[in-house]
Amino acid sequence: MTPYTPHLAWIDLQADQMRNLLHAWCNLNTGTFNPLGLSELADLVQGEFAKIADETALVPAEKAEQIDNHGNRISLRLGPNVSAIRRPDAGVRVLLAIHMDTVYGPDSPFQSVNLIDENTLQGPGVADAKGGLIVMLFALKALERFVQLTGQKRLGWEVIVNSDEEIGSPGSTPLFANAAKSAQIGLLFEPSLPHGGLISSRKGSGNFSIVAQGQSAHAGRDFHLGRNAVVAAAAVTGELHKLNGRWPEMTLNVARIDGGGPSNMVPALAVARLNIRYTDRKHEPEIKNTIDEILTRVSSQTGVPLSLNGEFTTPPKQVTPALEAMFKQLQSCGQKLELELAWGPSGGSCDGNRLAALGVPNLDTMGVRGGKIHSPEEYVLLDSLTERAKLTALYLMRLADGGLSPPVVPGASASH
Repeated sequence: MTPYTPHLAWIDLQADQMRNLLHAWCNLNTGTFNPLGLSELADLVQGEFAKIADETALVPAEKAEQIDNHGNRISLRLGPNVSAIRRPDAGVRVLLAIHMDTVYGPDSPFQSVNLIDENTLQGPGVADAKGGLIVMLFALKALERFVQLTGQKRLGWEVIVNSDEEIGSPGSTPLFANAAKSAQIGLLFEPSLPHGGLISSRKGSGNFSIVAQGQSAHAGRDFHLGRNAVVAAAAVTGELHKLNGRWPEMTLNVARIDGGGPSNMVPALAVARLNIRYTDRKHEPEIKNTIDEILTRVSSQTGVPLSLNGEFTTPPKQVTPALEAMFKQLQSCGQKLELELAWGPSGGSCDGNRLAALGVPNLDTMGVRGGKIHSPEEYVLLDSLTERAKLTALYLMRLADGGLSPPVVPGASASH
C-alpha cells in the first residue's frame, strides 16, 4: 500500500463512467470544419473540467486561412478551444493537452460507435483522440483527490483542449505559445501505439497549395490560345513527386488536384495540394527553394503562372536529454503498474511537435491503446482507458509530492 494506491483504485471504479462518456462524446460529430458540433462538445468538456479547475474558459480560435478550390484565400470557421487552470502559482507546472476535432465531417458515413467485442469499441475519434481526452480528465480527477487528501500543492496544471489539431492547429497555436511560457513539461494524449508504447521523435510537417492560373479557350476553335492549368498542375506535381527521398526520410505527398470543367474548354484554373514530412528543420529553406525553382521552370515551359501558398506548420520533434529523462520517469511509473513501456520514432506529427519547438519537453502519446485511426475502422481497447489514466495519475502524483522532478532544460528560463 502506497499513498497513491487508493486513488489508482478509484480510477478502476470509474471504468463504466469513462466508457459511457466516451460513447456520448464520440457519437457527437466534431469534424474540424463542424464548429457547431465542436462548440457543443466544448461546452460539455468545460463543464467537466470546471469541477476540478480554479478557472476555465472557452477560447475562440485565432483567425486562420486556406486556399479554396477556386484559388481564393478564405477564412476558416473553427470551433472554440477549452482552457482550464489549477494552482497557477505552484512551483511545478505541467501542461496537459489534446484535441477534440476529428477527421470525420458531418457528411462522413462514420458517425457512431459500435461495440465490436467486450473490449473493443469502434467509432469516430475513439482513439484519436477523445479516448485520450477521457484519460486526461480522469487522471486529473484522481490527482485532485490525492491533493485534497495529502495537502500536496507543489504541482499546478493547465489544460488545453483544442479544436483544430487535425489541420495543423492554425487557430490554437497562440494558445499553446502562451501556455508554454509557464510550463516545465507537457503531457499530450494522442493514442499510444497498439501495444502501449510511446512515440519518441516525430517528423515535421508542412501543408502547401499550388495555384495554376491558365487561360481558358474553346478546345476546338481556339485551342492554341488556351493555357491549360490542369496540365501545368500535373507537370509540376510530377516534378515534385521526384523530390521524395532527396533529403533524409523526407516524403512529399501530392494529395489532390482540383480543376477543369467541360471537355470542350481549356481549363484556366487548377489547385494542387501537397503535404511534406521531414526530419530536420535546417532542410526547410532548401526544400522551399527547390519547390520554387520547379514552379518557375514549369511555369516558363507551360506559360501558366504558378503560385505557392502554405508553410511548414509543424517542426520536427527530436529526442532530447530532457525528453529521455521524462520517458525514464514514466517507465518507472509503468513498472509499478506492471506495464513495460517502450518507445520509437514516427512519421506522424501532432501538437507535441509545436510544444517541443516552444521549449517544453513533452510525452505526446499518453492516450489510449487503439489503432486504424483516420479510417472508418478506428478502434480503442477499452481496458486502456483506466490503464492509461492510472499511468498518468501516478506520474502526476509523484510530481506533486516530490517523488519525481521535472527534467532541467538547458537554457530555459526560471519559469520553465
